[in-house]
Amino acid sequence: MGFFKKLFGKKDGGDGNDKWNAMWELWEQGEIPSPYNEMLTYDSEMQSGGHLQFFINRALRQENIFSVMAALRETLPAGHAENVAQAYRQYCMLGLDTGSDREIMQALDDDPLAASDRWYDEHEEELLDVLEAYADSL
Repeated sequence: MGFFKKLFGKKDGGDGNDKWNAMWELWEQGEIPSPYNEMLTYDSEMQSGGHLQFFINRALRQENIFSVMAALRETLPAGHAENVAQAYRQYCMLGLDTGSDREIMQALDDDPLAASDRWYDEHEEELLDVLEAYADSL
C-alpha cells in the first residue's frame, strides 16, 4: 500500500482519517512535540523533494542538525534511520553552499541523493505506519 492509498484509502470522515489530518494540522501549527515534530518535517520534505530538499530547508538549517538527526534516529524505523544518516553523510560531502541559489538549483537538478530517496520510496509504508500509530495516540 503506497502513500496515497494510506492517506485516501480510508472512508471520508472516518476516525483514522480525522486523526491523521489533525496530526498534520497540529504539526503545521507547531504544536507537535519532539521527536515527532522532526519526523513529520522529514516526511513532509521527502514528499516535497527528497533528502536534498530536507537538508537544504532554510528553517531546518536554523536548528541544530545534530538534535534533528538524533530525534529522527529515536523515532524512525531502523532502516529509515540509517538511510537518512547515510543521506546526510553524502549531503555533507557535497560541500553545497546553501547561500547560493545557483548551487542549490544545480544540486536539485543533479539529484545526488537519489539512491537514498529511492530507498525511502520503497520502504515508505514502514514510516507511515509509525506516523499512523502516532496520529492514533493523539
